[in-house]
Amino acid sequence: MDKILDVFELYADTDSRKIEAFNSKLTSKMTVRVETDKPKQEALWVEKMEDTIEYLDNILRNPMRLIINEEEVVKIEKIKKVTVEAIKHLSKNAGFIEDVTEQGDVQPGKLLNVFKEETFNTYENRFIYTLIQKMLFIIRRQKKKILEDKSVSSNEFKKMDYVGSSYNGKNKVDIQILLTAASENTTAVDERKELLERIKMLEREVVALTLTATYQELENAHVPLITPPLKKTNMILKNVNFQYAVKLWDFLINEMDVQKKGEMDNKVREYKERGKSKKYTDETFLLDYLILQNVDNPELRKKRKKEIIEQLIANIVERVIDVNEQVTEEQLKNLVSKQFTIVKYKKQVTNKEIQAIFKKHIGKYVQKINRE
Repeated sequence: MDKILDVFELYADTDSRKIEAFNSKLTSKMTVRVETDKPKQEALWVEKMEDTIEYLDNILRNPMRLIINEEEVVKIEKIKKVTVEAIKHLSKNAGFIEDVTEQGDVQPGKLLNVFKEETFNTYENRFIYTLIQKMLFIIRRQKKKILEDKSVSSNEFKKMDYVGSSYNGKNKVDIQILLTAASENTTAVDERKELLERIKMLEREVVALTLTATYQELENAHVPLITPPLKKTNMILKNVNFQYAVKLWDFLINEMDVQKKGEMDNKVREYKERGKSKKYTDETFLLDYLILQNVDNPELRKKRKKEIIEQLIANIVERVIDVNEQVTEEQLKNLVSKQFTIVKYKKQVTNKEIQAIFKKHIGKYVQKINRE
């Protein structure tokens, strides 16, 4: 049976000067390429919505208000308070005057009544109202898309290419190693699960915005949704809360309005290795070279046999000393010499006996064949 090569023995059996010469002449190059191909689980839109929620909440809790004046001419009996606007209106509409007293007092039959009403129906508030509806639409669309997408596994392909060359003093030594590995990675399943949890949490937060008084009033008033392009009013331009809302609006309009299906995220990383990986591969090159140099080397076998004998004798001497620490060198030599003679003679006798038995049975077999 072939003897299994020991890495440490290869190094030990090789002249250190040869190893140093090999390493000094060594030139090598190693490149690594990693390709990953997995379904896109884009979470940028989730992140942008998460970052904007608090600013939308600030706007809805402190909304823009608009005072609307509604004017109506009514009978004098219904007027509770005579305003400046009513006097100005009467001066321009003399037909509403019924009588003028001798003292010069004017007695109108009708006066202008101004009703002041506060409303949330402003452009800025309708912008936020529209943005929230768009957010809910995208959240539910993307959640459905992820749940229906069955291609959640990703593939990874790795390739290592190593080329090395050296000179052993006589011949040029070359090596090329091409190692590839392909695997299916299921981490995309965990990524999808994590993304779905974030989307569900985000959806709850956006739904909470729709329950505020401002949003409810706009919804009950059936206010019209705004359409791009967005009007940059003074409030929208200068208010910090609205600035964040505009950034999200622009992103959703430009990036999320078109639904993309079946897209894969392909990434390729390729780089030249100069660190420990290359160092270890250089040592592998050296090891392969030593194997070629030392396999079936008679000088190596002779050297190894000598080392084994020396090790066996060392073990025997160690055992003898363990049994009797007082034994002298002369006594040890005599014991070894005596045992050597006995074992040598016994082995010779045993071999002669085996040969005699073998010849006897072979002779009988030959006689039997001759008779037949």
